[in-house]
Amino acid sequence: MKTPDRSAAHTTAVAFACRRAAARALTCAALALPCASHAQFAATLGIDSVNRYRGTGTPDVGPVLRASAMADSSWGAYGGLSGLWRTRDGGLASADALAGWSGRLDALPGLAALSPDWGWDAAVHRTHYGQGDGHDFSEVMLGLLGPDWSLRTWYSPHYFGGDMHTFYTELNASHALDEHWHAFGHLGWLRYGGGPYYETQVPDRTDTLVGIGATLSNWELRLARDGIVDGHARSDVDARRRRAAWILGASVAF
Repeated sequence: MKTPDRSAAHTTAVAFACRRAAARALTCAALALPCASHAQFAATLGIDSVNRYRGTGTPDVGPVLRASAMADSSWGAYGGLSGLWRTRDGGLASADALAGWSGRLDALPGLAALSPDWGWDAAVHRTHYGQGDGHDFSEVMLGLLGPDWSLRTWYSPHYFGGDMHTFYTELNASHALDEHWHAFGHLGWLRYGGGPYYETQVPDRTDTLVGIGATLSNWELRLARDGIVDGHARSDVDARRRRAAWILGASVAF
């Protein structure tokens, strides 16, 4: 088998960093539900006990600080910026920009009978990594929005600046238990495409995340558990990061 020009360590870093980008991009997109009657602005500041996504851990050590800001218009356009900082050394791990368009399905011809809770979403996303090592990448997204859930597919033509392309399809849902408590869940499927340096297909994998959150005023506390349920992380990833893990987080909205 032909040996890839890029090392296994580089490919592992690519996979982990893309997980971080997808998490932040989805967080921003979730703020852009197609229900606005006028322009809106939202911002959040939060901290997570560990930086994990899509079932595995990342190389970041210790808690991570997250900040995001999103603006949307009455005619459906929206945009946002977000950042991730390491609390261990205060360094910028990455910065993200997202721009998109969303709307209600009942505004489309022939769909007027649908509930206004149903919508669609499309966006482009760009990630820049603080270490400046050429791993920046772009992706596009198409989504379907329903009551308390969303289904989105993300496509990256150059996965984390590399030669492989990827599709990531995810279903996210939440349910209010009462005035303060809510449960949430995530199911994601990551599919790798080919590239000129790879003769074999990288196996797909499926991840889940389930959790519960408590809201008080503009504060939210979350406890979640994530892990891979089908497929596996790369064998050269540290065993501790391959295991399922708990995530404790807190955030405040402005």
